[in-house]
Amino acid sequence: MLIKILKRLAQGGVYSNKLMAKELGVDESLVEQMITQLEKLGYIEKEDMGSCSSGCDCGSSKKGSCCGNQDIGIKMWNITEKGKKTILV
Repeated sequence: MLIKILKRLAQGGVYSNKLMAKELGVDESLVEQMITQLEKLGYIEKEDMGSCSSGCDCGSSKKGSCCGNQDIGIKMWNITEKGKKTILV
C-alpha cells in the first residue's frame, strides 16, 4: 500500500487524502498514517510553504500573518531520490 501511495504522489497534480483514500479503498486516516510513514522512511519530503498565496512573503515575518492568507492547509510533497529509485524497481 505504501508503494501505491508513493506512486500516486509521484504522479503529481492535486489530490486530497480523502480522494486518495477513495481511490485505494481505505480510510482517510490510514492514508495520512502512510504518508507520515513515507516521510519518516525518507521516501518523500514536505516542501516548505512559508510564503502566503498573495506573494507578500508575510509567512517569513516574525510578527505572524500580515495579510490573512497564510496557513491555507496545502501540503506539497517531493519524492526523494530514495523514493524515485523505489518506484522505478
